[in-house]
Amino acid sequence: MSNVDPDLQRNSEATRRLGELVAGLDEADLQRSLGGGWTVAFALVHLAFWDARQDVALRGYAQGDPIPSEDETVNASLEAIAGMFDPAAAGAAAVEAAERIDATSSGLADRQRSALREAGKEYTFRRWPHRDDHIAQIEAALP
Repeated sequence: MSNVDPDLQRNSEATRRLGELVAGLDEADLQRSLGGGWTVAFALVHLAFWDARQDVALRGYAQGDPIPSEDETVNASLEAIAGMFDPAAAGAAAVEAAERIDATSSGLADRQRSALREAGKEYTFRRWPHRDDHIAQIEAALP
C-alpha cells in the first residue's frame, strides 16, 4: 500500500505527459492558435510562469513564510508581453518549471500539504489540474 500523496503522483504524471507533448512539437505547432490571442508557445510560457510562481511561494512557505496572495492581473500582464518570449524555449521552460515544483512539493512534509489544503491553498502544490487543462487544450489544437 502506497502512502504517497495522490496529488504528487498526479503531478508527476502530468509532468511526464507535458514532456512527451513538448518533445513532439515543431515550430509550426508552437505558433498554432489556441484562440483568444494565445498560441501553443504562449500556453507553455503561461504554464512555466505559474509553476515557477508557485515554486517560489512553496519554497518560502517551507521556510515559514505565508503563501502570498495572487495578483489577478498576471495573465493579462503576461499576454501584454507575449511577443517577448522565444517560442522555441517555451516547452523546455514549462517542463523545467514543472519538474522543479514537483520536487519542491514532494519535499514538503505531509502536515504542510495538509495545512495548505485546510487553508484552501492546495493549488500551490496541486499542479496537475492546471497542466492537464493546457495539455488538453494544446492537443485539441494539433492536427
